[in-house]
Amino acid sequence: MSEAERRNRSIAGIGTSSGGIYQHVRADGLAKFTSDIDCISYEANGTVSLNGALKCNRYVVNGISKVDGDVSAEVIIVNGTSKAKGNVRANRTRVDGVFSIRGQLETESLAVNGRASLGGKLIASSVEVAGTLSADQDVECEKFEVQGGFKIHGLLNAGDVDIMLHLGCEAEDIGGERIHVRRDRKVKFLDGFVPGLAPKLKAKLIEGDDIYLEQTYAQTVRGNRVVIGPGCQIGLVEYKESYHQDEDTVVDRYIQT
Repeated sequence: MSEAERRNRSIAGIGTSSGGIYQHVRADGLAKFTSDIDCISYEANGTVSLNGALKCNRYVVNGISKVDGDVSAEVIIVNGTSKAKGNVRANRTRVDGVFSIRGQLETESLAVNGRASLGGKLIASSVEVAGTLSADQDVECEKFEVQGGFKIHGLLNAGDVDIMLHLGCEAEDIGGERIHVRRDRKVKFLDGFVPGLAPKLKAKLIEGDDIYLEQTYAQTVRGNRVVIGPGCQIGLVEYKESYHQDEDTVVDRYIQT
């Protein structure tokens, strides 16, 4: 069906509608759609539920939206609260509100300024986290940049990992070519008042080519060129080419392999 043949569907107030193929779908009140929707744009400004899958070019949530099936979109923008019970696939995903996904998220780019939680994997090219991100499975991407916080119950695998510690960060294991973890100097004053509130990175294993760590707790760090900066507690460091350790840090053992 061509775009010109599609009709619009709008609900203002309280209403129920079947699914179908539309051009623009907009809900400004309390709305319910009873089956799959295929549309150009889907905008939820009120409280909207979809008992099916959603396929669209543009998915915008300014209110509360629930989708019981998979979501496939070119662009996803969540300013309010969105829940998806299936898998989500998009070209670009931006979360300024709250986005909960029971399945996995596959997207070219993900920007999280609010809160995103995933029950499955995250597969992306670039990930930027200024809010909080949680994933119950692995995170795979080319670039992982953080100025917020995250908790990953699996492997964080990225070519380039750049973490500025504003909030607590945690992953089972971290692997990458370049792994750079720094403490935000603006919140360093917390150490003198409430040391327990100082943000840390926690992981069992951190492995990469070039590694620089601050304020990190890890059982094992393994890399070619490794620098352990201030505020770290590391069980074992294994390095191939070079190793440097700050005096204000604790490393139980280090070996050249």
